[in-house]
Amino acid sequence: MAGARAKAQESGSTHASLSPERLALILWCGFFAVSLLLNRDAIAHLTFSDPDNAMRLAQVRDLIAGQNWFDTTQYRTNPSGGGGPTHWSRFIDAPIAGLIWLLGLFAEPRTAERLVLAVYPPLLALPVLLVLSRILQMLGDRTSVLFGLVIAATTLSYLHHFAPLNIDHHNWQILLSVTLLWLALRPPGFGNGLLAALVASIYVEISLEGFPFLGLFWALFVFDWLRHPSSAGRLRGFSAGMILFPALWSLPFRGPAYLSGIFCDSFSLPYLLAAASAGTVFVIGIASCRVDSPARRTGVVLIAGIVAAAGFGLVGPSCLAGPFGELEPFVRTYWYDPIYEGRPLWVQTPARMLGYAMPTAIGVAATLWAAARTRSGPEGENWLRLGLAIAFAAIMACLVVRTIAVAHAFMIPAFAALGVALWRRADAQSGSLRRLGGVLLFMLAIPTIDMALGFRLASLRAGSPVATSAAPPCPVRGMDALAKERPTLLFSTINIAPALLVRTPHSVVTTGHHRNHATLHRVLSAFLARPAAARALVAGSGAQYLVFCDEELARLAPGNPDGLAARLLAGQPIDWLEPQVRLSAGSFHVYRIRRPTEEAARSAGNPPRH
Repeated sequence: MAGARAKAQESGSTHASLSPERLALILWCGFFAVSLLLNRDAIAHLTFSDPDNAMRLAQVRDLIAGQNWFDTTQYRTNPSGGGGPTHWSRFIDAPIAGLIWLLGLFAEPRTAERLVLAVYPPLLALPVLLVLSRILQMLGDRTSVLFGLVIAATTLSYLHHFAPLNIDHHNWQILLSVTLLWLALRPPGFGNGLLAALVASIYVEISLEGFPFLGLFWALFVFDWLRHPSSAGRLRGFSAGMILFPALWSLPFRGPAYLSGIFCDSFSLPYLLAAASAGTVFVIGIASCRVDSPARRTGVVLIAGIVAAAGFGLVGPSCLAGPFGELEPFVRTYWYDPIYEGRPLWVQTPARMLGYAMPTAIGVAATLWAAARTRSGPEGENWLRLGLAIAFAAIMACLVVRTIAVAHAFMIPAFAALGVALWRRADAQSGSLRRLGGVLLFMLAIPTIDMALGFRLASLRAGSPVATSAAPPCPVRGMDALAKERPTLLFSTINIAPALLVRTPHSVVTTGHHRNHATLHRVLSAFLARPAAARALVAGSGAQYLVFCDEELARLAPGNPDGLAARLLAGQPIDWLEPQVRLSAGSFHVYRIRRPTEEAARSAGNPPRH
């Protein structure tokens, strides 16, 4: 009896010593090791899962090589036209470049680069888990916290952004989102509001995708103030921060041009003015007006909204069409619309739609259940705030499916509460069958299982297995032979262009970034035109080689069955294109572009000179 009691005490002591922070660290170590193991081939061969990750590396290399800090133009894109402009933030480039430079003091440059690309993204998952542990501690008991951390460390819908080589800004967006959520659940003091404004300013400077979430948390603080005047400190702090922080943060990472210019795809003058004017109204209204009645507080909110909207509309009317308003319909149809991660949930493939919708629907239901259960408890206010944040994030995820990562990160406390309740219910069952049923029901509280279930339901509905991921990427190792050629200009398909910049010394006509809409139009027009008409567009670019992958042409070919893309995909010869077998590999193809002078020489019986 004494031995059993001692063993129980020892077990309880061990359980108590496992703090949430310690468990977060243990789980992160597991994620770190597994992500390196699963991505070892991609790391070894520098195979990026997304063109933007490759493009980010090209930008970082240029920065290390001495390109101006405030100049984010990619000069190996459209070199004859002055380069390809980008709207990216140096805040994302800086830590990557700094770590590569630091490790380069002790290792060969390419080794240092490869190590940073492998390690840096998973490192960012640690602060995410630590912040989520703080959120979980605000919302539930110890068991819910520990189980929530396990869920957080296994939810692939957002963790894939922290896999090696994912050096674009999406992992930072998730980190900043959960940090804003944590600050929104903390006591409503001036300091927390000011810190939230700083985090939101970093978010919107990185990407304009943060603008809706800036609005979300500002609205949450306003909502609290309308109901509880005592929470005015947080709203005043956030509003004061929005007067200064967006401009002060943008200045070192984008330069003064963004403080005085209109760039609809970035947090530039119209957005800065709208945020600062609304912040000014709130600060003045809270400080100098009698706002002890709901009507007066509502009046301040209305004035702030009107002033912000008027400032935005008067200074940046062109931005009312959105960040991609300059895209002509042709480019939008054949380039932007097929980027399904930026499209609504209902236009996705059935597998992706059900795979994303299943955990989202269960997460929303779990949130409603948990909020109702804790409505009269001490955590009731925070569950209300969390519920509003999740509702907004879920709507955003339905409109722009890539934001589902943020929505699922927000839902982790709800999944944790649901999972603990279902497990306790299953454990209390007396019959084995009932207990088994309870355990199976408990599995629905794990988002990754819900996602897998959605994919499975899609396959059952289709009557056959369905693809759960995009087409395999272009075999980038096939570019190695092309990399040994003298630097020249390549007329390539759009998605492989960043990989060509990273893996070869060559330049490209365009990359898939919307500020390059003129060259995007040229490349798309060429591949969709009949070969005779396409020749002028291709040869007129000055490119020496035409380069493509079958996977990308397969998406363009249906646009014109007689077009260049369809002809090349079918393997039909094009009289002005000469296959380069030694430079091609698998579905990666290189053709030399014959000039009209070569055709004339060929007709005259004289071999062309190369």
